[in-house]
Amino acid sequence: MSLRLLVLPLVLLLPACVSEPSGPSEPYAFVGSWDCGVGTFTFTNTTYNDGTNTYPIQNVARNGANYTLRFGNGYVLALGAVTATGLTWISGQTGDQFNCVRVK
Repeated sequence: MSLRLLVLPLVLLLPACVSEPSGPSEPYAFVGSWDCGVGTFTFTNTTYNDGTNTYPIQNVARNGANYTLRFGNGYVLALGAVTATGLTWISGQTGDQFNCVRVK
């Protein structure tokens, strides 16, 4: 029996052994507009708008109901205890925190 005939069945089985990633999936729970007291912040799956500027999100990491957003300029933003109606916005640079409610 040739080596090629032995390898072919193994190659066909490989896709069945690959598991799906278990990271966060879109749409993220934080997507939408949030009144954070100092302004309205808006998130999409790929951007963050602070009321003045829009920044592309480079990476999203999830830990339960908490998210860490990383941006191209090295800025990190944490969104804690995200629910359908509220979240805590935390700056990775200044440590500022705002309790936010979803804008309908």
